[in-house]
Amino acid sequence: MMFLNNIGKLALRFLNFVDNIISAFGKFGKSSYLSLLFLGIILLLVQAMEQANTLLVDMIEHDKVSLICCFILISVFASVLSHYPRYIYYAENINDSRDDHQWYAYKWLGYPIFIFSKIDRSYKQDYKAKFFRHSLGLVIFIIWHYYIYQTFYPKLVFSDYNIGFIKGMSLLFIIIPAILLIVLLDKFDDYQDKIVDVEDDEEEVKKAKIEKKKFTTLGVTALLLSICIVIVYAFVLVITLKFSYSGYWLLQVFTFLLAVMYILFRVFRVQVITVYYKLNALSSSVGYLRYYFVFAIVTLLFLIYSNLAVYFAWKQANAMLILLSYLFVFYYGLACLVKYYFMLSIFNTQKEDLEKIPYVTDKSYLYNSGVKQKNRHHLVPLTKQKEFSQRRRLVASVLTMLVIVLGIISLNSESAIHELQVYQNVKNEKLMDMDAFKLKLRERTQKPLFFVAAHGGGLKANIWTMKILNEIQTKTEGEFLNQTISFSGASGGMMGLSLYSVLAGEYTGDFEAIEAKINEVATENFASKDLALTFGFDGFRKLYPFNKLGKYRDRSYYSMVTYRNILENKTGRTLDSLSFNAYWKTNIFDNKNQYFPSLIINTAKTNGRRGVFYSVKYPKDSTLFYNSDNLSQLHNGAIAFYEAVSSTNRFPALSPAAKIKNYGHYIDAGAIDNSGLLSSIDLHNYLLKDSTLNTSKKVFVEIINGRNNYIWHLIQKFKKEKDVDHFFIEEKEQDNIVADLKTGLNLDKIPNYLSDFLNDWSKNPLVSYIPIYLPFQIELKEVEAFLGGKLIDSDQIIELNYFLDRQNAKVKKQINDNGIVWQTYEPTLARHLSKSTIAYYDRVIQSELITD
Repeated sequence: MMFLNNIGKLALRFLNFVDNIISAFGKFGKSSYLSLLFLGIILLLVQAMEQANTLLVDMIEHDKVSLICCFILISVFASVLSHYPRYIYYAENINDSRDDHQWYAYKWLGYPIFIFSKIDRSYKQDYKAKFFRHSLGLVIFIIWHYYIYQTFYPKLVFSDYNIGFIKGMSLLFIIIPAILLIVLLDKFDDYQDKIVDVEDDEEEVKKAKIEKKKFTTLGVTALLLSICIVIVYAFVLVITLKFSYSGYWLLQVFTFLLAVMYILFRVFRVQVITVYYKLNALSSSVGYLRYYFVFAIVTLLFLIYSNLAVYFAWKQANAMLILLSYLFVFYYGLACLVKYYFMLSIFNTQKEDLEKIPYVTDKSYLYNSGVKQKNRHHLVPLTKQKEFSQRRRLVASVLTMLVIVLGIISLNSESAIHELQVYQNVKNEKLMDMDAFKLKLRERTQKPLFFVAAHGGGLKANIWTMKILNEIQTKTEGEFLNQTISFSGASGGMMGLSLYSVLAGEYTGDFEAIEAKINEVATENFASKDLALTFGFDGFRKLYPFNKLGKYRDRSYYSMVTYRNILENKTGRTLDSLSFNAYWKTNIFDNKNQYFPSLIINTAKTNGRRGVFYSVKYPKDSTLFYNSDNLSQLHNGAIAFYEAVSSTNRFPALSPAAKIKNYGHYIDAGAIDNSGLLSSIDLHNYLLKDSTLNTSKKVFVEIINGRNNYIWHLIQKFKKEKDVDHFFIEEKEQDNIVADLKTGLNLDKIPNYLSDFLNDWSKNPLVSYIPIYLPFQIELKEVEAFLGGKLIDSDQIIELNYFLDRQNAKVKKQINDNGIVWQTYEPTLARHLSKSTIAYYDRVIQSELITD
């Protein structure tokens, strides 16, 4: 019976504990929704953006200033994320907290800093809710730990290191700060309970306070020591950090130290004054919040600089720092607004509310503020708080209404910011028509003729495409392009084809000079430019009346200015007005021994049609490119070369849709066909109608850079090698919405169809198909993710694992990156490449991997 009673008591205690946790979590959720939203955004960006990994590698290799600034930013962000939910906590009167505090407005340079103090000293804090709130800051460090692990994973998993040990230690770095927070808060909870329990016994109260004093002295000393350790470690990191296995641990340890410092700061900040009075600025609520404000202003000034840097070609910081800065400024601004409105409602009635409490006087109100006597004139007096509240609320209401009205007007106001400028047609402009181009092709029909297509994929695709073309040109001594009919691609791949066309015209036959220019483009920081303007000046200009500023000049325009300046050795900030067709004929075709492949710039219209800029003038009524708008021959003028090229590279979110007056809006070409093969086949079929061109062999060359494309290539290769018809899988369950999104956002539907089509068509002796893949090292779980579930046939698993090991060993051997400091990094979908990524391209091209 006693045993059952004990079991019952334990069960009750457990249920009570669970109830308290759920209650605390509920209070936490009600007060922390804004912080949770931003943490979710940060996690999504780090996890979903492949580019983030390359950005970290780039910071390690050559931009440690940006890296250290990122660490500083996440540390401050952690503190801010966990601080502002307390105001929502009080505003919602959670745990009866609102009426147990008195509030102050401290004016500093006209900016009101809101602070509070307890009225009832016996008020008991909910330390479980406090734990969850402080954990908000910890989450950002956990995300950063994961970010480091995710970035280094491709190098760690295919090396000889114990990945299980690495995961375990990394997990330990995440868990220890959380345990430390629980222990410290539990200690404070114990001391609070002890002092309340023995409040009638002065001796016991004194003893409890002495114990608490010893504990806080130890904690404050640990805080100051941790700050010193972090500062010293930061200098060590800057001096010693390399892209290596030891570099991985240096970053993880630094993140861990920052997390520990954050916990100690959060728990012991207010206690510093009781131990080291000279350091009272750390404990001062005014000083603390003023520091947040100054940090936000400095961050905002940095973002303004980043925007100006695009226009004046100044040096840019790493895109990760810019992204985190925007998130911090947005969060801080929203949190301050929420706090501001809450405080105005408090000050409207606070004087009357406090008058009902007999032991609260004007003198005690000022004394309990924690503000030094000499600075108390900055506080808004109780007698003027109502007036302060009403005046500020009126101003805030007017401004809010103004923003709403301007927002509504903006939605219905035409903007030319993202419009491509249409220039008047120039008389006697040098153009090439279809008959003249066919005449040039007839001179080449004794040898096979090529159609080159290149997949999209950001700067990764751009550089891979240019390097492949330059290697082929070098090996064939320039003959390859002399036999090529057209270049067609999508997004980054089309950019690569277009930029290589410019280089071929600028440096005819000088492949070393072209390679140097390709590397110069590869090292350019396009990601920072795009991010700075996306959330900065371009975003700001979406609001009326600012949407009338900077007609035709957006982030895509200035990216093309950067490309033009690198390729043509110019320094201007305005693009030339020479039309797309005239530029190709004058600067490329005529410069390249009176022949060069025609350029097919593809883009996607919002109504499902294609947009096509074709460098050869053809009759408007001809059926050359089906379901398309002929954008190179507009009814009201022409679009310049670089602006036309920019229309293909309009990846959603990062790049704006290109608007062409009287025609519509066009987005990234990958939305319809991410390979460029569709337009190549259109042109091929059009030329077949000419009996003088339909007897020579045609070769379709497809330059592919996607990881999933390479996985599909390996699956096909494995099936053929092992005579496997079907993979048996246990499907991973997916919600209808998830399944729809995955299908809709998959850009390989048309390219895979066309690839199969060309494989089959190549049975015709007059047609060949040559895909060129960018190789990667692939894990079994990636193949399973591609297939949509786990393999269940044990024989297939064993054989596929062996096959992948063989393929990966081949890639690893050819890449040959086995030193202590890693020299290569697998390319990701990015607009900023690291030095090691460029080295990866070079080693692949110099190897036998692309000819395998």
